[in-house]
Amino acid sequence: MELTPDVLRDRTREPLPLPGGGRTGERFAALEALGREDLPLAKLVEPHHDAVAIGAELEHHVDPEGVWAVWAAEPPFAVLQARHAHGRWRLDGRKAFCSGADVVSHALVTADDVGRSRLFALRLDQPGLRPAPDGSAWVGAGMARARTVTLSFDDVAAVPVGEAGDYTSRPGFWHGAAGIAAVWLGGARGVADVVERSRSLDDHGLAHRGAVRASLLAASATLARVAHDVDARPSLGHEQVVLAARAVVAWTVHEVVDRVGRAAGPGPLAFDAEHSARVADLQVFVRQHHAERDLARLGSIGAP
Repeated sequence: MELTPDVLRDRTREPLPLPGGGRTGERFAALEALGREDLPLAKLVEPHHDAVAIGAELEHHVDPEGVWAVWAAEPPFAVLQARHAHGRWRLDGRKAFCSGADVVSHALVTADDVGRSRLFALRLDQPGLRPAPDGSAWVGAGMARARTVTLSFDDVAAVPVGEAGDYTSRPGFWHGAAGIAAVWLGGARGVADVVERSRSLDDHGLAHRGAVRASLLAASATLARVAHDVDARPSLGHEQVVLAARAVVAWTVHEVVDRVGRAAGPGPLAFDAEHSARVADLQVFVRQHHAERDLARLGSIGAP
């Protein structure tokens, strides 16, 4: 499927339940189904729903007719600066990891505001936005269809969303992080379909299928716990349980990819284009889990 503006508008037309509104489990289930269907599609659709949730939480109108991205990565080699002059905000610099930049209509972006990160909303149909001429080109096969680029900003008009620091300090930052894990879990289920469909597994293959099912069930139960906690106390971020759930799902992804490969052999990776692409996409996507950094943060919570 080519990821065009019309496709994205069609897939973002129906809103998802907002986190903490009593139907967070339904939201996660929808994101999981999207990840199982098509991970690059999920990479462009999930941020739109995240933007709607951010707008609701920070009391900023998110145009429902648009398709929104959320670009919040802040690597040191691509720093976006915000400046306020004559009653208006302008953005200058570079922003990395801008997925879908040529197919979405609006974006929420983080930028440096006098030493603090601040969130801004902008339309993408304005001058001053272009692919950075010296930006690294995406060369990997995984997630290539998500059309990720580094953008150059030159005097781009933007509107602040909340105050400096609000983007990461709000409870919904962690609720959204759990939603990403739901997409990963969906991708893992898509990979697992290879062994679920197989009718030729020997005893070793059946053992791998059993281990895959156990891992998926554990990850699903962990996300159900997050949904319960978020709905029970939506004013809290539930950072600890979200970090734990993201770790569990990340481990499940690695377990599923490994065991499906060992059960099925090289055939699906060599001759099944859909499966091969899904594995490549998932291995890139799950790297949004920050590995030992996230585990260290989890281990530090409540430490004496």
